[in-house]
Amino acid sequence: MDEKASATFQEGLAAFDRRDFEAARVAFLQTFALKPAVPVVRRNLGLAEIYSGHYLDGARRLARVLHTTGEGSAEDRARMLDSLKKAEAHLERVSIEVRQEGAEITIDGVDLGASPLPFLWYVAPGEYRVRVAKPGFVAHEELRVAHAGVAQHLVVALAPVPREVPQQPPLAPPPEPAEGAGPKVWLLLTGGVVTAAAVAAGAAFTIEAEANADKAQRIAGALPPFAFVCNAPNPACAELQGATKTHDRQQRYAVASFAVAGVTGVATLLYGLIGGGGDEPNEAPVASVQSRFAASWDSGPYLFWGRDF
Repeated sequence: MDEKASATFQEGLAAFDRRDFEAARVAFLQTFALKPAVPVVRRNLGLAEIYSGHYLDGARRLARVLHTTGEGSAEDRARMLDSLKKAEAHLERVSIEVRQEGAEITIDGVDLGASPLPFLWYVAPGEYRVRVAKPGFVAHEELRVAHAGVAQHLVVALAPVPREVPQQPPLAPPPEPAEGAGPKVWLLLTGGVVTAAAVAAGAAFTIEAEANADKAQRIAGALPPFAFVCNAPNPACAELQGATKTHDRQQRYAVASFAVAGVTGVATLLYGLIGGGGDEPNEAPVASVQSRFAASWDSGPYLFWGRDF
């Protein structure tokens, strides 16, 4: 293998001396495949690539040699720099600065290594894609357009991956007031209607009773002025008895109606004043009192109202 590498290397030198740069490039490529770590092989291959018009491959190869090693004499390095300038007229020179160290840099699928990148990179005119990624950061990716003879310096600052905010449990809905808390409107309305109806019935029965009393007095005034017992058939006597009985009955109905009106009226009034508390206590006023107490205690001055407690 050493003999074959030496032979192809000598072929490349001979082709370079006769300015057959394409033949030199092919010979040096064969040598590079056998001896990729030999510095002089990489240098000569890069020069042959640039001189044969393969600007992109030659510029990338010589840039790595110049910026990452100290290979070659001062004269060799000066010749490499001159060759790079010749290639740069046909390419775009890209330098990438990443604010985070250790980020992987990729251009058009070529892995250039981790930041900071110690060498320049060259791209042919046209679109190219840049990607910078590092664990714990949001990957940066952009599509750019290269122009011949242009130098670009890209500065990339990766943003940290946002932390997931733990989801808070949903707030519990406010407690509904107890069913038995507070007076029920329908009970108040019912009590008021019953009381009003009882009062109206008592008043009607009283009026009717007074009318029957007047009727009985008129009938009695038409009878003889002496005491008698209505044993014999007498239309006036029967009418008097009927008026008297009706009066008494209506009087009892009136008294009963007013009694019902009084009971229901008093009960409805007390129910409305007391609040008709149910089986469970109403917790809303307690919470309100506690909140007012807390607000007064926190904000000051420390005033207390006995009515709230």
